[in-house]
Amino acid sequence: MTITCTQCTKPFERDVPPEFNSFPVFKICPACMESNAAARRAVTEKESAIAGTARWLEFCPAAFRDTDRAKLPFPAITDRVLAWEHQKRGLILYGKTRSGKTRTAWLLLKKQFEAGRTARVMDSMSGFEYAAIFTAGGQAALEWVMERSRCSLLFLDDVFKVKLTESFEAAMFAIVDYRMNHNLPIIATLNDTGATLSARMTDDRGDAFIARLKEMSETIHFK
Repeated sequence: MTITCTQCTKPFERDVPPEFNSFPVFKICPACMESNAAARRAVTEKESAIAGTARWLEFCPAAFRDTDRAKLPFPAITDRVLAWEHQKRGLILYGKTRSGKTRTAWLLLKKQFEAGRTARVMDSMSGFEYAAIFTAGGQAALEWVMERSRCSLLFLDDVFKVKLTESFEAAMFAIVDYRMNHNLPIIATLNDTGATLSARMTDDRGDAFIARLKEMSETIHFK
């Protein structure tokens, strides 16, 4: 059957059962249908990009949103970190303050974020946050721990700088243990050595915690 396209007005052939002749979609030629589909995909991609940018701006602290990769002090190390692909083995970024560890980690998080992965960040405020949630009840604390246990990627940004309370230390151990057992990676920035970090934790958890973190991560020195 020869049909005149309602969009481009060009004739085209299509085998359409008579009962479908009144359906507008069957009166559009294949070329126009593909053009329409491409236009819809472009709109969807643009809307997704805008939504993704908004989510990133909400997720990433203002101080790290405009990091200039070219100005970081160890470009070769930054390149090595950013070459990391999502896998069960994460990264420990170790080095002195102002060596670019955290900025590099946020660049990596942006890359993973744009790939559609879920991420959570724990920093020096997390202990206080957990303490407030812990007082709200066991269910709230469990949900907080599970969110950080199950996400695609967990970023620990100098989370051990503050004194670890018994309950927060237990929560941290549970999160790391869960992620190791379920092949979920952690990206961590540290100034501590294993010895100094372990010294700030209780005897029955410190060494086991460090052992797990090392086992599931590659250490990259910023120097």
